[in-house]
Amino acid sequence: MMTFVNNQKGTITVLTVFALTALLGFTALIVDVGFLYVNRAELVNIADAAALAGVQDLPNDTAQAEASGREYAAQNGHPGDVVEVAVPTNKVVTATAKRTVNMTFAKIIGLNSVDVRAEAAAVLRPTSGVIGVVPFGVVWQEFIYGQTYALKVGAGDGYAGNYDALALGGTGSRNYTDNIKLGYDAKLSVDQWVSTETGNMSGGTSEGVNYRIDLDPYATFNTVEIGSPRIVIVPLIESITNDTGRHDVKIVGFAGFFLEGVAGSGNDNLVSGKFMQTVVAGDTSGTATDYGVYSAALVPYESVAPN
Repeated sequence: MMTFVNNQKGTITVLTVFALTALLGFTALIVDVGFLYVNRAELVNIADAAALAGVQDLPNDTAQAEASGREYAAQNGHPGDVVEVAVPTNKVVTATAKRTVNMTFAKIIGLNSVDVRAEAAAVLRPTSGVIGVVPFGVVWQEFIYGQTYALKVGAGDGYAGNYDALALGGTGSRNYTDNIKLGYDAKLSVDQWVSTETGNMSGGTSEGVNYRIDLDPYATFNTVEIGSPRIVIVPLIESITNDTGRHDVKIVGFAGFFLEGVAGSGNDNLVSGKFMQTVVAGDTSGTATDYGVYSAALVPYESVAPN
């Protein structure tokens, strides 16, 4: 009888050891898998942000786009992270973030570390909706980079009372002038209809344009930085008809210009700007026509990464 009891105790001891070992293994799995998940989430955020930071410098400066992505990753990652940023085209930035994560409990079962990886891609797409446009309605055309265009014409060049001005969010000279100074504070989108603003309003035009120029007086077309008030986004419209009164026009896209200045007064009042490509916060659509204003969007890495 004693022998049988002793054998039972031995069996229970062995089973207990196996159970504890299994429990430790499950604990290692649960704790360290959670730790890996947290690190993977951090790398996803770093890769996404690096790609988005880099794409802001496109389409004109691919070298700076790569540098910006790397700089952002270095400032926001961990010391041991390895981040690779690439610019496959002048409208795409990819980022790959890697990190070696040391295990805690999993070392008990012989797993000392795990390599974690995340990938991201950001692209530029033509902007289909944006906040902050200035109230100049420019008829769409094939714009040439760096060429000067009239954004708002004088009374001698308008269509029977319409001088390329738009009534955004209301009518009247004060509303129009404020929209030049600060940009229209609601979103406009492609295929939306907006009303023209009648009258020359040379005083309000000069006030609004000079306000913007005075905020960044030394900027030039070649040195202006993103975010400068000298960069203006204008709605492109189908046409301005020969109509003596206010009427609706259709937005077909958006274009960016470096605001050069306003010249003349009265009937000779003219606003000019140089056409440029720029990136803004806005909506994107695969069907929007490319007029040089882009917004960034994250896309699946596999859709743009080189094979």
